[in-house]
Amino acid sequence: MSERIRIQERADVWCQTVTAIRDFDVRRQPAPEPVAAPRPARRRPRMAAYWDGRSQPTVRVLDKPTAQTLTVSWCDARTGHYGYQTWRVNIARRAGTCVLTGRTIEAGETVYCPRANGAPPGNAGAMIVASGIDF
Repeated sequence: MSERIRIQERADVWCQTVTAIRDFDVRRQPAPEPVAAPRPARRRPRMAAYWDGRSQPTVRVLDKPTAQTLTVSWCDARTGHYGYQTWRVNIARRAGTCVLTGRTIEAGETVYCPRANGAPPGNAGAMIVASGIDF
């Protein structure tokens, strides 16, 4: 008989809980107007690192696949690592320094420069003098 009393007590507690929930006074309130989420602050695009001749990159010519191109490995802490980068023959638009030999390059000389596929690479300002390539 004691079990039956316990079951009834549990049932009573459950019934009281259900009744309390059903009788809970809830008033409907109109839904608040949706508020547009604030736009995130616009950030200025970060300028890509541009090789300016101050760092000393590790540069190796890996291959010369065509008469007009070189495959170069470039490693520099500031401008990045380019394992198999294609450099193409160009005419130097400005004076500079050959990253391979350290020789001064005059404007108008034949040089190899990194080829840009889309955004210019970090070493876009670098040049290798064409006469310094032995392949």
